[in-house]
Amino acid sequence: MSIINKVRLVEQLYIQLDKEINTFKFHSNIDCGSGCGKCCNKKDIEASPLEFLPWSFQIYLEGKSQEVLAELTKKQDSECFLYNHLSIIDKGIGNCSDYYHRGLICRLFGNAANRDKYGKMQLLTCKIIKELNPESFKLISSEIENIKYIPVCTDYYMKLQQIDFKLGNIIVPINQAMTMAIEEVLNYYYYHPYDNGFKHSA
Repeated sequence: MSIINKVRLVEQLYIQLDKEINTFKFHSNIDCGSGCGKCCNKKDIEASPLEFLPWSFQIYLEGKSQEVLAELTKKQDSECFLYNHLSIIDKGIGNCSDYYHRGLICRLFGNAANRDKYGKMQLLTCKIIKELNPESFKLISSEIENIKYIPVCTDYYMKLQQIDFKLGNIIVPINQAMTMAIEEVLNYYYYHPYDNGFKHSA
């Protein structure tokens, strides 16, 4: 399967997820606080390269692959490469510098549920969201097993893996996932320089 087809399939999956997330937010009244980037500021976020294939493909089209790859290689800390600080004092205040191309983990956190080791559904969220929306969180948590409009993490990761089993199954630190996604696109176009009319190599 070509890179373009994989990118389109991942983007279609994200469109489907975004619709479910909007439905969930509408019915649950649960959402992140404005300007909060504490989850993005975590040092142990992991993702798969496939989640960032649309992002890396866009960078390739802009001719920035090598430049961004060099920046990722030089990056000393494990904070997400796309995280943009809005405060010098509090690193938890910020946003994503490429929100449209954010990964699957970024889309799901705070907006989805998952099953614990006992098979019980739990909202995948943080302390801040719980404190901002205490009554809504309590209501959703008590009824979560019967609510059909909550996206389920494992379901979406399984759908992602069906697009590319290898790339979808590699779970690594988020910056490494981005690096691997860029390398995947560059390697593909090294061997397919004229695929779908894209003749330049970043």
